[in-house]
Amino acid sequence: MNVRRTLAITKKVLRSLRHDRRTAGFLVLMPVFMIAIFGFTFGGEVKDVEVYIVNLDQGVGNSSLSDLIIAQLQEDETLDIVEIVTSTSNVSDPASYGREKVEDGDAWACIIFPENFTSDIMAYVVTLGGETSSIDLMLDGSNTNIVQAVTASVQGAVSDALTEDIGFVPPIQVQGEMVYGDGMSFIDTFAPGVISLAVMMVTFMLSIISFIHERTTGTLARLLATPVTEGEIVLGYATAFGLVGLVQSIVVLATALLLFDIQVEGSLLLVLLIIFLLGVGMQGLGFLLSANAKNEFQAIQFIPLILFPSILLSGVFWPIQAVPALLRPVSYFLPLTYAIDAARSTMVRGWGLGEVWLDVLILAVFAMAMLALSVLLMRKR
Repeated sequence: MNVRRTLAITKKVLRSLRHDRRTAGFLVLMPVFMIAIFGFTFGGEVKDVEVYIVNLDQGVGNSSLSDLIIAQLQEDETLDIVEIVTSTSNVSDPASYGREKVEDGDAWACIIFPENFTSDIMAYVVTLGGETSSIDLMLDGSNTNIVQAVTASVQGAVSDALTEDIGFVPPIQVQGEMVYGDGMSFIDTFAPGVISLAVMMVTFMLSIISFIHERTTGTLARLLATPVTEGEIVLGYATAFGLVGLVQSIVVLATALLLFDIQVEGSLLLVLLIIFLLGVGMQGLGFLLSANAKNEFQAIQFIPLILFPSILLSGVFWPIQAVPALLRPVSYFLPLTYAIDAARSTMVRGWGLGEVWLDVLILAVFAMAMLALSVLLMRKR
């Protein structure tokens, strides 16, 4: 082996990187981007979980233990208390009112203090025996991380408030009732995110690499020399890759059903529609980004810039509420966020198009916008 020739090749490669400023910047800045987004995301805790409180407790004299616990909950950053309903509120059935809020997706939980909450605990303290009171939780079980966070916050508030007031914690039961997700395992709530992510990754990477390959090999130029229009080319690719994504989603969904026996409460056709729209939109984004790349290597640089935020910030592995406030606005610019929300609501909550229409509309608009921009950019070039 000739060391001189080897060093000459090394010099050539480094010189080419020097002239390609985009690649040089990618090599330097991408590791910084990755470690920053991983560090911020993994350091996040579940916060701002929207809950309703129904306080029917009548208290004893001027004392109300439920008020002390609620005061602790209000200081807890995990929860965002939307409304506190009492027996004097203008609500005919407070408990049903709270449940409806969870069923409609307006809250993740409803915390209910029964009428004799304080009196039952005081009776236990005086006699040091008998039965004590309980707190009822109506929970949206479509996300197990949020269920655990809400339950832990209520238990912690009970412990802190009663220890401070009476010196010890009576055996109060925190009873959870799943409005959605009853009897489901972790894989049931995890599957919608994984299915959406799998389709997004394959369709995006396939489209961005295939399209730049067609350009660099001259196939695209030869196509444009024929009567075929830019719109027909983009739509043809989108249809082809959309079908690929649809077949892939069917395979992934069938595998999850057969191997892991996941439960699906809603329409499988609606789930497939959601995944199809996500795939078409990501293909359009792939076409759009590949048009700004001169070669395959530059095209590949866009992949981690899209995939890493989508994987970490869209609710695949942990809820949006666990994303730090600094990065949370980014989550709402990611199409995967809306696909996961719609797919999870359909599969776990059993919702139909009437409930997830906004997510579906956003995905459809995103897909049409990406395809339209791809056509315009292709015509410009």
